[in-house]
Amino acid sequence: MPVISKDFKQGVQNIPYQELQKLVLKLARSNSDVYDLINIGYLHKEEAGQELFEETMAKIQFHLINMSFKGPVQKSIATSIGKAVKEINYYTKITGNKRNEAELLNILLSDVFTNFSDDLGTCWTIFDSKLGVTTKRLLNLVTKKLHEDFLLDFKDDLNKYLRILHSHSNHIDLILNLPDKL
Repeated sequence: MPVISKDFKQGVQNIPYQELQKLVLKLARSNSDVYDLINIGYLHKEEAGQELFEETMAKIQFHLINMSFKGPVQKSIATSIGKAVKEINYYTKITGNKRNEAELLNILLSDVFTNFSDDLGTCWTIFDSKLGVTTKRLLNLVTKKLHEDFLLDFKDDLNKYLRILHSHSNHIDLILNLPDKL
């Protein structure tokens, strides 16, 4: 990202109001980040944020359902997790809503642990590692960045995920260093 200098700031402040509106509309047409930022930050706040949350949830499900089954299934699952995490990162970047970020991560992890936990612990450790990193992200988010009351909402799920990871993938240092339970 470019550094905004004083000259640049002053130049932007000197642009006529109508020209700024044209510029914002042009940017919003060509860049979904700008569109979503304006829509959520200034226009439709709550309803646009909820709509983006639901779209992100649908994209997570899409990535998990439509994964490729070429080669080892563990690689495909890891790729799908990576794509879903990118969607969550975009949502968080636009909204800054940590509570919903945790909810999206929990939805992703719940789906993966429910459907693919039997595929853990094989020689294809990319899946185990990706799942461990995502679980650790949710754990850190819930324990360090959210109010402690939200820990109750995620505690049972996190303990289940940690138990499964430790029983199947304890040979990976990242997972070995995770707590056994909360």
